[in-house]
Amino acid sequence: MKKVWILGVCAVLLITGSGCGLLTNKESTEADAAKEAKGPKVAKIEFGDYPQDEGNFKVLNKRKHFGKDENFALVFRLPKGKQFDTTRLKFQIINKKGDRVLQEIIQEVEPDSSKYKWEFSSDFDFHGFYETGDYQIKVWRGKDLLAEGDFIITE
Repeated sequence: MKKVWILGVCAVLLITGSGCGLLTNKESTEADAAKEAKGPKVAKIEFGDYPQDEGNFKVLNKRKHFGKDENFALVFRLPKGKQFDTTRLKFQIINKKGDRVLQEIIQEVEPDSSKYKWEFSSDFDFHGFYETGDYQIKVWRGKDLLAEGDFIITE
């Protein structure tokens, strides 16, 4: 009789526990769904040498370290199926030391495009950008962060 009573109590606890979600993985499933619902992932900016071919949207000699007098390029591509959906993107150049925005630049883009490449040189009028240090570039469409990447300017 004791065994039947113990089995009954165990069955009641098992049924109650699974009904309340104590024995299920419901929370982690909801957390995964919430992560996916946050929206598109931020594209990774790649740095290197500028590809001269108009149709080539991959940097040459990919790297993150550049000399003070060296030209270099950035390239990024939005996730599959996404496009800019605007005619202007804002590029922020950020000095990572102090997390300070050095400059914001508006670039014209094709709204139906999903990729972009841009060459930098010390001849451009950047404010403190070509000093040695760690930098980050963020690309914005309104309040949506589309892409970001880090690079370093060395001696």
